[in-house]
Amino acid sequence: MNRTLPTAPLEGTRPDAAPRRGGPTDPSHDAQLRRGIIKTSASRGVTVGVTVCFLALVYAVPIGQAWLERIRGDESPLLDVFRHAPTSERLRRFEDDVEQASYAKDFVQPRLQALLTRFGRVGNKRAVVGLGGWLYYAPGVAHLGGPGFLDEDTIRVRERAALDSGEPAVHADPRPAILDFQAALRKRGIRLILFPVPDKAMLQPNELHGRAASGALEMPVPRNPDWGRFVGEMRKAGVLVFEPAPHVLRRGEAPRFLVQDTHWTPAWMEDVAVQLSTFVREGAELSPRSTPPPFSTVDTAAESLGDVATMLKLPDNQTVFAPQRVTLHEVLDATGAPWEPDERGEVLLLGDSFTNVFSMEPMGWGTAAGLGAQLARALGQPVDVIGQNDSGAFATREALARALQGGEDRLAGKKAVVWEFASRELSVGDWKPIDWNVAPAREAP
Repeated sequence: MNRTLPTAPLEGTRPDAAPRRGGPTDPSHDAQLRRGIIKTSASRGVTVGVTVCFLALVYAVPIGQAWLERIRGDESPLLDVFRHAPTSERLRRFEDDVEQASYAKDFVQPRLQALLTRFGRVGNKRAVVGLGGWLYYAPGVAHLGGPGFLDEDTIRVRERAALDSGEPAVHADPRPAILDFQAALRKRGIRLILFPVPDKAMLQPNELHGRAASGALEMPVPRNPDWGRFVGEMRKAGVLVFEPAPHVLRRGEAPRFLVQDTHWTPAWMEDVAVQLSTFVREGAELSPRSTPPPFSTVDTAAESLGDVATMLKLPDNQTVFAPQRVTLHEVLDATGAPWEPDERGEVLLLGDSFTNVFSMEPMGWGTAAGLGAQLARALGQPVDVIGQNDSGAFATREALARALQGGEDRLAGKKAVVWEFASRELSVGDWKPIDWNVAPAREAP
C-alpha cells in the first residue's frame, strides 16, 4: 500500500517544473558546504572595484610611510632587518620599531581611541575605563580579580610563558626573594617591613563596576584570593607586613586614589605615612623623635591629567578627561629647604612610583611631598630613600645590592628597611633573586 500522501503544487507553479534550489543553506548544498564552498556571484565591475580599493588600501600605507619619512628626513626601521642576523629577539624589536614609527597609527589610533572612550567606555590593554571618568590600571584589576598569586599552576604558567616566548626567565613566586632579603637584613640586625600598597580597584571598586548593594552603607574590601595566605606565611617567618587598607569601605568616604591616575591621593598618603611611622617604631628600636621637630610643611598645589589617561594615548587636544588639581603639603627641613633623603637616617625606604609620585617632578605631581618626606616628618627624624618607578618586585633591591657591591654601604646605621611596592607586583612582578653575600664596605657619610 502506498502510504505517501499526495502533495499539491504551490500556487503559481507548474506541476512538472524542476524544484528551485534555495540559498547557501539549502540542504542540496550540503556537499559543497562541507567542503567550505559557498557560491556567490558578483558583476565584473563590482569585482574590479573591490579589488582596486583593497590594493589601494594595502599599498597606500607603506607608500605614504616612505614618502613622509623622505620628507621629514627620518630613517626607515625597515633597513634594520638587513643589518643583523635574524633572531627572535631582534625580530620582536623590529616589529616594535615598525609599529612605533608608523605615521598612520599615530594619526588614526588616538582619534579612534578618543571616540571609543567617550562613547563606549572602551580602554586598551593597559587602561580600564570606569564610571564617572575614573580610570584603572589593567594589571591591578587583573591582580584583584584573577587567580591566587601563590597558586602552583598560576606560577608555573607565568614562568613557562616567559620561556616559551624567548624572554628571560621569570621568578613568579614572591616568597623566596622576600625571605632571602629578610635573612640578609637580619644578619645586620635590621628589621624588614613589607608594605604592599593596596590597588586602586580594591579601595575604589564602586567607581569601577558600580555594583554596590543598594542601600548598603558598608562593603568588604576585595582582595586577591591568596592575600591572607601570603600575609600569614610572611608573619610566621618573622617578616613585618604593614596593611593600611581599611577592613570595610563606607559609602560617602573621601576617595583614596586619584581619579585618572594609578596612585593615591596626597591626603590618604599622608594618613598612611602616619600609620606607617607608628608601625615602624613598634617594630624597630629607633632613636627618640627630635625636639623640636626638624620638619615643617607648606601648602602647594599640583595639577596633572594622570598616568592612566596618558596610557590611553589620546590626542593632545583631547577633551575626554580634564586634569585633576590637588593640594600638597610640601615638607621643609630645619633650614627651610625642600626635604631630601638622608643617608644618615635609621630607616631606609625602598619604594616604587607610590613613593615617588609627589616627590619626583617629572611625574607631574609636585616635589618634596611624597611618602619618604611624610614618613620622615611623622617619625621626626631623617629617612633614606631608594626609589625607582615600576618593577617594585626587584628594582630597588637591585639598586641597593649594586650600591653595596660598589662599596657604598646604604645599610650602615639602619634599624629598619621599609620595602614598599604596588600589591599587583605579587601577581605580575618578577621576583629576581639577589646575591646579598657582600661584606659591608665603607659606611655612608
